Amino acid sequence: MKSHRLKTCGFSVVIIMAKKAIIFISCGIFREELEYLLKEKRLDWNIIYLEAALHVNFDRLKKALVEALEENQKAGIELKVLYGHCHPEIMAILEKYDAKKIEAGNCLEALVGPEEIRRINNEGTAFFLSSGWVNNWEKMFALGEKDFNFDFKSMFDGYKRIIVFDTGLIPIDEEKVGRFSKLTNLPIERRHISLDYLLNLINRI
Repeated sequence: MKSHRLKTCGFSVVIIMAKKAIIFISCGIFREELEYLLKEKRLDWNIIYLEAALHVNFDRLKKALVEALEENQKAGIELKVLYGHCHPEIMAILEKYDAKKIEAGNCLEALVGPEEIRRINNEGTAFFLSSGWVNNWEKMFALGEKDFNFDFKSMFDGYKRIIVFDTGLIPIDEEKVGRFSKLTNLPIERRHISLDYLLNLINRI
């Protein structure tokens, strides 16, 4: 609750303003991290997850995001979106619904920050995997091949390595990591991260 004190005709009047309920609309790529935070921090967040592979197809992503915003845009509801700049029109889409998003260019930046991504890449260009990426990359690539006949192997010519962001809190599917390494012909490295950056990013929306 927020309160504002006004003076009128010599009297003080306190106006109580109800705090808006918050609905988060999140890319499914964050599901593992968010579910851990909900349980560990005892958060009462209301989160709607969209399919993690949507960003492979801009049309599908826009359709799903707009539908979620339309369905949940109600009086007394504040919409907060947990996406990077995964669609070229995302800011215009959110503005229409008075929704706000995390300050991150993509889901990996959301975990560690853009400065850390740049620092690591300066040591040797890396393709980054989170637990969500590990769990969903095969579906993403399959959809990309189906919709656009895109050969994802061609994406990795400029990379030197794969870095898995490992919280030590969320299980990593090692078989899927191994298949990703085999597909890309890149070595695997691990970096331990905490979820503090992501949590603070969300709290700043």
